[in-house]
Amino acid sequence: MMRRAGIGAVAFTVILAVLSPAASGAADGSEPSTQGDSRRHHGTIAMVASAVYPGLGQLLNGAEPKAAIISAVEVFLVAGLVVEDRRARNSLRLYKQTNDDRYYDDYSEHFDNRQALIWWAAIAALYGLTDAYVDAHLASFEDSPAPRVESSFGRDGTGGAEVRVGLTFRF
Repeated sequence: MMRRAGIGAVAFTVILAVLSPAASGAADGSEPSTQGDSRRHHGTIAMVASAVYPGLGQLLNGAEPKAAIISAVEVFLVAGLVVEDRRARNSLRLYKQTNDDRYYDDYSEHFDNRQALIWWAAIAALYGLTDAYVDAHLASFEDSPAPRVESSFGRDGTGGAEVRVGLTFRF
């Protein structure tokens, strides 16, 4: 048990060392040469943080409500997965002891629920990782203002009435 904890601590330290800002700089320890490298590096950190704990990457990106939602959904799915796994194992154990088909039917139901929850948890985790990575890259973009509607009324060159309406987008 202690050996596993030691290996985990070493692996965590190596990951942090590789992802640290100093590791992405030049050999002399200077900062990264381009801003693009820094943004990509931040995206990697956000993604790894989200893999360590659901929603942590979103929290690092400053999206607190999204972090809370992603964390709650993933924790809910994993908790449901654990409950269904325990129920499936218990039903299988009872079926083996009693050979009663009711327990096998219960086992089949809980097994199917567990399998569905595995897929949903995987999808939620991949969404959280991808969202953290993309949000980190999009953090440097300016927010575009809302589309602007312009209108003008007047007379055209022939003496008639003129109405002009324009819609402006900024990309």
